[in-house]
Amino acid sequence: MSGKGYSSIPDNGEGSSQHDPLIIKELTLAKRTELFIRRHFYHILMIVFIILILFILAIYTLIPDAPLFPNDQYPATLKPGVSEYTMEQGRAKCNAIQDRPRQKNLPNKNRANPRAEPNQTPILIKNAIVWDGQGEILNNVDIYIENGIVNKIAKDIQLKDKSVKVIDAAGHVVGPGLVDMHSHMGVSSWPEFDATDDTNEMTQPLTPFVRTIDAFNPSDKAIRIVASGGVTTVLVLPGSGNIMGGEAYSFKLRPVDTLSNEDMLVQAHIKDEETKWRWMKMACGENPKRVYGNRGQMPSTRLGEAYLLRAELSRAQSLKQEQDDWCQAAQHTNGRFETGFPQDLSLESLVSLLRGEVLLNIHCYETHDIEAMVRHSLEFNFTISAFHHALDAYRVPEILRRAPNNITVATFADHWGYKKEAFQAIPEAPKILFDAGIPVALKSDHPVLNSQHLIFEAAKSTHYGLPAQEAFKTVTSTPANAIGLGHRVGSLRVGYDADLVIWDREPLELGATPIQVFIDGVPLFEETIIEPVAEKKTRVNNVAAIRGIPKKLEGAKSFILKNAGYSFLGEKPTQGPIQVVVEDGAIVCSAPDCGTSIASIQNAVPEFDLQGGFVIPGLVAVGSQLGLVEIPSEKTTSDGTVAASTSHDPKSIVSAVDGLKFGGRKLEEAYKGGILTAISAPMSRNVVVGVSTAFKTGAESILQEGALISSAAALHFQIGSNVKSSQFPTISSQISFLRQIFTENLKSDNRYGQGARGEIPIIISVNNKDEIATLIHLKKSLIPHARLAIMGGVEAHLLAAQLAKEKIAVILQPGLCTPSDFDSIHCLTGAPLTNGTSAHVLNYHGVKVGIAVFDDGLARNLAWDSVWFAATSPSKEMEITEFDAIRFVTSNLQEIFGLRVESNINEAIANEKEEFVVWSGSPLDVQSKILFIHTKSGGIHYPV
Repeated sequence: MSGKGYSSIPDNGEGSSQHDPLIIKELTLAKRTELFIRRHFYHILMIVFIILILFILAIYTLIPDAPLFPNDQYPATLKPGVSEYTMEQGRAKCNAIQDRPRQKNLPNKNRANPRAEPNQTPILIKNAIVWDGQGEILNNVDIYIENGIVNKIAKDIQLKDKSVKVIDAAGHVVGPGLVDMHSHMGVSSWPEFDATDDTNEMTQPLTPFVRTIDAFNPSDKAIRIVASGGVTTVLVLPGSGNIMGGEAYSFKLRPVDTLSNEDMLVQAHIKDEETKWRWMKMACGENPKRVYGNRGQMPSTRLGEAYLLRAELSRAQSLKQEQDDWCQAAQHTNGRFETGFPQDLSLESLVSLLRGEVLLNIHCYETHDIEAMVRHSLEFNFTISAFHHALDAYRVPEILRRAPNNITVATFADHWGYKKEAFQAIPEAPKILFDAGIPVALKSDHPVLNSQHLIFEAAKSTHYGLPAQEAFKTVTSTPANAIGLGHRVGSLRVGYDADLVIWDREPLELGATPIQVFIDGVPLFEETIIEPVAEKKTRVNNVAAIRGIPKKLEGAKSFILKNAGYSFLGEKPTQGPIQVVVEDGAIVCSAPDCGTSIASIQNAVPEFDLQGGFVIPGLVAVGSQLGLVEIPSEKTTSDGTVAASTSHDPKSIVSAVDGLKFGGRKLEEAYKGGILTAISAPMSRNVVVGVSTAFKTGAESILQEGALISSAAALHFQIGSNVKSSQFPTISSQISFLRQIFTENLKSDNRYGQGARGEIPIIISVNNKDEIATLIHLKKSLIPHARLAIMGGVEAHLLAAQLAKEKIAVILQPGLCTPSDFDSIHCLTGAPLTNGTSAHVLNYHGVKVGIAVFDDGLARNLAWDSVWFAATSPSKEMEITEFDAIRFVTSNLQEIFGLRVESNINEAIANEKEEFVVWSGSPLDVQSKILFIHTKSGGIHYPV
C-alpha cells in the first residue's frame, strides 16, 4: 500500500471477497454509490413498490369510481377484504331493499289463491243474503267459489257443464270470515300448560327479534273452537310483557295435512307481485314496568320504557344508515370491500320497520302513553299501524291525527277495569272513535276473551251506538285492512279468498252461530241441512222511550205503568199488555186490568206507557268480588286475599261483610246493568274461602236501611289445581281437609257445623268431573243434609243425573266455558261443535242452574250471559226458555243461597216485587236498554 492508490482485491476462491475498510474509504463517491446499490438492491426495489401502491391508493381515494386494479385482475394472494360471493350477496340485499314494493295491496278480480286445495270441488251457495263486510247488503243472491276464490256473486247463477256442490243458504246471512287482529292462540295453547306457554320472552325488555311462528302450535285446541265461531284469520302476536315483544304472524284457521304452521300462514306461497307484509308487537304502560320493575331492573317507570325504546331504535337507525352507505358505495364499484353488508340479527326486524316493511301494533292504553308512542314514531320516522286495547284512545283523536297515517284502534267492545290503565274506559268508545273518523277494530286478545265469540263483541258495540254495518266491519274489513290483508280477507266480494260464514241468524243478534265456515273454499264442519230462516217473533223494543220517561217519575214510590209487554215477576211470566200499579214502593197489582187498584189510590200518581217494555226482577250477581275490590292490580283498592292455612279453627273463617265498600264504579256499572243484589265471598287462596255476604249494589253504605240482605249468605270452599299451595300441595289433601273439618264439627254450633247440617248453604268452587264426583260421594256419605252447590262446574254436565238426584245445584262460571285448563278439557263449547252447552244438559236433567259473573267488569252483561242459553237451545227437547234463563240469574240464585224459600213462594214473590227493572224490550234483543230501576226504598231511578 502506498499513497492514495488502490490495491488489488483478492478473490477468496469461493465467489466472495473480503474488503479492507481502510481501502473502501479511499473509493470514489461513484464507486461507493454503486457498491451501496449492489448491496441493497432488493430493499430499494421493495421501497419503490410500496410507494407506487400508496400512490395508486391515493388516486383511488380521490376518485371513487376508479377501480383499484383494472378489471379487478390481480393475483389472488393480494386480494383484500370479503369474497366475491359475499359481495354478490350484499348487492342482492341492496337490490331487494330498493326494489321492495311500497304500494298497498289492492283487490284483484283475476287473482289466484295460492292456498287453494287443488282437489276441492267448486261450491255454489244459493239464496243468500250477503253482508259483504264493507257495509253493503245484497239480498237473495248466489255465491260461486272455485279454486279458493270468490268467483262470482249474482242472482240466479247458472253453471253449465260444471261439477259443483250446491248449498242452499235458505235465506240466511252469508258474510266474510271474521278477522281477529290480536290473538295469542298457538303460543298460549288450550289447555294452558307451562310447557305450551310461549307468549312472552320475558328475559329482557327488548326482544324485537323473537317470532311467534317459531312457537305457534298448529295442534292448539283453540284453533277449531275459534273457527267454529266464524273467525278465519288471526294475527298471532307476542305478549305485552316486553317493550318490544317481537314479530307477529298471520294465520288462517284451517287445519293442514302437513301440520306445518308455515302452511297455515295467510301469506303462504304468495307471488312476488304481492307485498308480503311483516308485523311487529310493542307495548307501553303498566305491563313492562311491572314485569321488570318487580325484578329491580329497568324499566321500572314509563321514563325508563321510553329511553330503552328510543335507544334501541337509535341503534337500528344507525345500522340502517350503515346499510344504506354500504349499498351506495357498492353501486359505484365492481370491487370488494373489507366487510360485507352490515347486518345484526337482533336489529333486523327493527331496521325493516324503519324501512316501512313492517306493520307495527302497539299495546297501549292511556292518553299519555299513546302520545308518547306517536312522538317516538315521528322522531324515528316509523309508522304505527294500530294501537291495541287503547281504551283511552276515544279521548285523544287529535293526538292520533298527528301521525301521517290513519292509525287503527284495535280495542275491546266493553272489557275494562282489570287494572288502572283500563279503569276509565267506557263502552261508548268505539262509537266515539267512529264519529271522529278513526278506524275501529274489535279483537279478543285470545285467550283473555274467547275469540270464538268475537262476533258478540261487534254485537255489543251496537248496543252502545255503533251502526250495525260499521260494527260488522270492526271484525271483518277494518282489521283486515289494518294488517295489510284487506285485498284478500275480511270482505265477501269477487276476487277475495273464499273465507266465508253461513250464519244461523243475523250475525249481530244475541247467540249468532255459524252453520258452516269455509276457508279457501274448504268447508270446516259437518254438513247439515240448512232450515229456512225462522220467522222472527214480533218483539217490541221501544228504545226511543228511554228519552221519553217523564222526570216526574224519578224518585216516585207510587205510580202506574201501562202496556208492559211481559212481566217476569213471580212464579211464571205474564204476557201483556198488562198494567203495573205501585203504591208506596210495593206492587199492588200486575195484571191486564188493574182498574180497581188504580181507583183505590187516593192521590193522583204519575203514569207512564211502557209501549211493550219488559218488567224483570233485579238480577243477582254471584261469583264476583263486587264490593271487595275495584282495581285488581292495585292493592290499595282491595280488601285483600286470605292466605292458605290448615287451621281447623272455625274462628279463623273470614266474612266478606267486614270488607265491603260501597259506591265504587264496579258496583255502579253492575247496578246500571240491572244487578240489584250481589253475593260476594272473600278473596282467598285457601281451601276455606270464607262466608259470603248478600247486599244491595245501589246502597251508599252498610248503615243504609236494607243495604245488607244477609251477612252470612253461604260458606264457601274451593278445590282444584289452582288452590295447591305449600299447605295443600295435593287435591287429595284439600278434600281430606274438607272431610276432616266436617267430621269434627258436624254437631258443633259454628259455621262448619251449620254448613254440614244444611243451616247455611255450602258453595264449593270446582271444575273437574272427578273432583265433582268425589264431592257428590262426600255429601252422600258424610253430610247428606247439606245444601251443597257447585260453583264453576265446567265438567258438571258429565254428572248431571247424579247431581240432580242429590239435589246439588250448579252455578256455572263462566256460563260459556272453554277448555282452557286441564280441569276443563271436557267443556261443551256449543254449536256447531257440540249439541248445546253445560247449561242445556244440566237444565234438561233437572239440575238447578245458576249463572255466575266471571269478570267483575263484565257484570253489567249478566242478562245477556243468561238469556244466551235461551237464544241457543239446540232442540225443543233441550230448550231453555227466556223465563228459565232469567231465573238462572234471579230466583234460582236466591233459592240456592237461601234468600228465597221455595216452600213459601207467595211470600218470596211479594218480597221480590219490591224491586224490579224495566227494559225497553227483551234482553234477547241486544238493542234493548234499561229504562229505569225501581226499589222499595229509593223509588224509581234512571241508571243512564
